[in-house]
Amino acid sequence: MTLGVALVACIMVAASISVVGFVNVTRDDSFQVPDGLPIHHIEGSTDLPGNFYISFVYTQNIMMLDGKGDIVWAKHTDHKDDGVKTGYWDFKKHVIDGETYYSYHSQDSRFDKYGLPGYAPGYRIVMDSNFNVVKKISFEQSATVDKGHPVDGHDFLMIDLDHYILSGYIKDAVYNNPGYEGKKVIYSYLQEVDHGKVVWDWKSIDYPEIYGMTQTDATPSADDFANETVDAPDYVHFNAMRLNDDGDLVCSFRHLDTVMCLDRTKQTDQIKWKLSGPEDMFGLSDEQKTSGQHYVTVDGDTVMVFDNHNITGHTRICIYEVDMANRTLLDFKEYSVPGKFSAACGSVQHLYDEVYAIGWGDAQNDNVCMSVYDFSTGKELMSMHLALPQNFTYRCVYYP
Repeated sequence: MTLGVALVACIMVAASISVVGFVNVTRDDSFQVPDGLPIHHIEGSTDLPGNFYISFVYTQNIMMLDGKGDIVWAKHTDHKDDGVKTGYWDFKKHVIDGETYYSYHSQDSRFDKYGLPGYAPGYRIVMDSNFNVVKKISFEQSATVDKGHPVDGHDFLMIDLDHYILSGYIKDAVYNNPGYEGKKVIYSYLQEVDHGKVVWDWKSIDYPEIYGMTQTDATPSADDFANETVDAPDYVHFNAMRLNDDGDLVCSFRHLDTVMCLDRTKQTDQIKWKLSGPEDMFGLSDEQKTSGQHYVTVDGDTVMVFDNHNITGHTRICIYEVDMANRTLLDFKEYSVPGKFSAACGSVQHLYDEVYAIGWGDAQNDNVCMSVYDFSTGKELMSMHLALPQNFTYRCVYYP
């Protein structure tokens, strides 16, 4: 099933169906589980003390589960009667100077999606520790966008309550792509805001060499620079970012099959290195390169990627230990779960030993949308099963 087909299928909302054996439960009687959440069941459990944060692509639901899989907090909003199936994306926790905040992306159906099923223009909603909304964030005024321009829901980094990094997509005609002058593209725009002022930003179209890096294993039209089959190609498709120890921004670009490091101290010449893809700088073999990846984390010199691996249809976790200074690969490890393929979205986090939390995104072969998996034993410790797999998750992330 393609992402476009999933969009059509997702018109069926889980809240409208009753399925025997699929229940919503909570251990805390003081919290009232809202009606309308995706119908699901949990298999297995863990003793993890923290919570799993789950968001959905085409339904306005976010859920917080404890280590046993019980709901400890959730939010549901019915869709507007406008035929657009909006989602709440990227539900996460932030701890800033000892204060806890939560945030999620709220897609707004009034904004132009540029024809992309994987674009959710809207606002970042920030909540305090009691889940009260304290901020509704959109882009600030810059040379690229007007104040209030919608952000995208793929990722958001909060440095403090007034300092954060936003992501978005922009559609525009470009004149620096030889042979395609004046043709439209959809490009990645990243903006760092500190107390209402734009202190740094990045545009993929400022780097014309990137046009030649586009890969089509995830989306065949990604390199349609002639605008023959689409109004504008989504030629990079940003989907994740992390800050490394040097303060650089490490980003995943799905349609480049590349993880790229951006220098936040510069306004030009901002690309420091590229891992994987056609311009890989670390000497990866073809088997070690990602394909349509969706999520990246950085821990020192270790880069971990949720690699959807659209080119083979076998999703995996890739772990790269690299020498940044010399641009060399020191070690490579991969994990996969037999039979699992996520066509889009998804996430992975290392918990302990060889145990990982996995969000399966657009899972193709079953209805398991998240797993806690022990690769040392090949056993799934806990999993969440959806009654309607078409209501697939955006991410599942764990915070202690």
